[in-house]
Amino acid sequence: MTILEGYFAMIDDYPEGELKLCVASSYPFFVKEGKMVPYLSLAPSLRLLRDYKSGYITWEEYLPKFKDEMRSQAKSQKSLEWLKCQDKKGDVIRLLCWEKAEDRRCHRFILLDILDSMEEK
Repeated sequence: MTILEGYFAMIDDYPEGELKLCVASSYPFFVKEGKMVPYLSLAPSLRLLRDYKSGYITWEEYLPKFKDEMRSQAKSQKSLEWLKCQDKKGDVIRLLCWEKAEDRRCHRFILLDILDSMEEK
């Protein structure tokens, strides 16, 4: 299986056969309901996101805090484990959120790194 990333504004450009997961804390108003599955357990907390977006913390500070959130929440761990199980099925899954992330400063890239590190264990 392949786990890819993308952002909401491009959803119509991604292949129909992919399982699209909304990993943001809110479902975008412009995406038709049912076009992707909400997966809020993989979104950063609103406080962490607000701290980063406001400049209160840097990306370098955000990165370990987000990883800590994913490790400390049972729902997040179950979601990551589910994604790893899908890895054996051969499907394509795309993690979607709001950021264009041209410089990879989006939590979906952190999620991909976490999933890769789970593979190595």
